[in-house]
Amino acid sequence: MRLLHIAPLALLVLLPAVQPAAAASVGMVGNPIQHVVVIFQENHTFDNYFGAFPGANGIQNDPPSVHPYHIAGQITDLCHSTICAHEAYDGGRMDDFQVAEGSTQTFGYYDQQDIPYYWSLAQNYTLFDNYFTSAMGPSLPNHLYLVAGQDDGIADSVTSVKNNLNISTIVDPLEAAGVSWAYYSPYTVGNENALGLVSNIASNPSRMADLKLTDQFLTDVRSGNLPAVSWVTAADGYNEHPPYDIATGQAWVQSLISAVQSSPYWPNTVIFLTWDDYGGWYDHVAPPQVDKYGLGFRVPLLMISPFAKHGYVDHTLGDHTSLMKFIERVYGLPPVTQRDAVASDLMDALNVSYASQFPDDSLVMQWTPKYSNLAAVPLLDVNSATSTITFSYLNQQSQAQQVQFAAVLRNSNNQTLQVDMARTTVGAARTAQVPFTFDRESAGLYSLTVIAMDSRGVALSMPFKLLIGSNSTSVVYTDPYAASPIS
Repeated sequence: MRLLHIAPLALLVLLPAVQPAAAASVGMVGNPIQHVVVIFQENHTFDNYFGAFPGANGIQNDPPSVHPYHIAGQITDLCHSTICAHEAYDGGRMDDFQVAEGSTQTFGYYDQQDIPYYWSLAQNYTLFDNYFTSAMGPSLPNHLYLVAGQDDGIADSVTSVKNNLNISTIVDPLEAAGVSWAYYSPYTVGNENALGLVSNIASNPSRMADLKLTDQFLTDVRSGNLPAVSWVTAADGYNEHPPYDIATGQAWVQSLISAVQSSPYWPNTVIFLTWDDYGGWYDHVAPPQVDKYGLGFRVPLLMISPFAKHGYVDHTLGDHTSLMKFIERVYGLPPVTQRDAVASDLMDALNVSYASQFPDDSLVMQWTPKYSNLAAVPLLDVNSATSTITFSYLNQQSQAQQVQFAAVLRNSNNQTLQVDMARTTVGAARTAQVPFTFDRESAGLYSLTVIAMDSRGVALSMPFKLLIGSNSTSVVYTDPYAASPIS
């Protein structure tokens, strides 16, 4: 093993603070939250359902060119493909919804008289008005982001699907931590059951046993067999997908939530209710673009729990991977992909007495690592002298911190080959760029683990891992939990 020189502090460039993203926490002793339930309905934007809700960023902020109207009578299914979504988005101008749909129906909205139960939930628990879909498109990619933090390049929902996606999901860290789970769906595999498309689930009988039919959820609640983490999707007719009756879907959702509320599980449960994609409906808030896939359009999110703030409108930026992040924080799990690693965790919606039990890690990695010395030869190739990988870490504390960073390079046999360390002071709410330099290695597959610690060696961040592949012609960097190279 070679211990490389400590990186000069002059190389640690401090950048202006960016919006914090909470890191995953370690497991908590006496965790007050023991069950998380995610109910995933379909095809409604925030403006479509809660645009008229008092105190929320709704239709009162529509541009003058938009003329929202209260929906009365039958509706039709609107185009919500990736192509239609990007046409409506129009480079962030959000002005081509009517063109994409060929109809003014896109500007319609519902109010309290149409969905009284949902508005009652918002009045008594927490409503998020800055929550977005993860992919700018339809159901399937967003169902994948909900459980896998990526869509494996699948841009649209499909009619014929194969269960051969070679990706990791949140099921992997859940099972590694001994946390029970179940996915309740009307289908074993399909657009509304993304887990059934993943090869390491489809080929595993014990995991397939945890893909249950939707009706089993109520049975499990009433019989005392509710797992720690549950996802629930509705059958056609109950999922609120136009042109289905939204009152029917609302009543079905109420039956699920009421069953939990009247059960012994209620005192230690957090329920999330959200919608998978925009369904072709207009929303006036342009989604932030975090990568080439999304974010997609804004949808409602409700937190229903004894732990949730009462009658609170939460403006925290989030998306479907934030639900992964919340589960990771509650059960002390590592992130699955880069998306959930930097997603907000929605913990601010918890009552202060509960949120304080899940303190943020002091530092969190920002953005994708940067690589240098790659123009002529691949990283770690036998012909290369040295190569550098630079990570960006945000200090989320209100005071400066003395931090030592360590990067450990291991081979495919998990043998430690090189260790590079850097020490610096990171200012309050500041971001440090931390470069690590490695000597050449023979062609092969390597893993790199990076962690931030205080002077006593106490971890200030969750470990972040990269896989580094090297040969004489190419190099690939991947998040080990993802299937696609980081770009």
